[in-house]
Amino acid sequence: MKPIFRTDLMMALLFVASIYSGFEIHYAGHFQSHEVWHNWSVVHVVANVLFLVISIIHIKQHWNWYKSLTKITSSKKPRIITILLSLLFATTVLSSIYLLLFAKGEGTSAGFFHYVVGIIFGVLSIGHFVKRWKVFKKGVRKA
Repeated sequence: MKPIFRTDLMMALLFVASIYSGFEIHYAGHFQSHEVWHNWSVVHVVANVLFLVISIIHIKQHWNWYKSLTKITSSKKPRIITILLSLLFATTVLSSIYLLLFAKGEGTSAGFFHYVVGIIFGVLSIGHFVKRWKVFKKGVRKA
């Protein structure tokens, strides 16, 4: 399997872990103990540190596409969804860093902001993946 498809497969698995643990954090913050909330937060942080590393590799693999955005005569049309996804990714990462460094416990407005941005990022990510499903499936089958 080509490295780009291994990266995409890892991203898909870590994305599921990220979204699931994020929803569990939200649920635990409303209906369960602080300890359960904390445990899911640890799972979420670990999954997302790995997701961040794999995402950096993914972005690096597609760096020529990003560079093509700076050229006015680029043959590749900027894909607004991918650009928006990139901005949401950066916002999600920055808000998570803020949460890790400055927020204390569950129920913060910064946590809610991160939750909302994360959901929007998740929905666009699913669309991004679905749009590329045929190429992904074909690349994984060649393994």
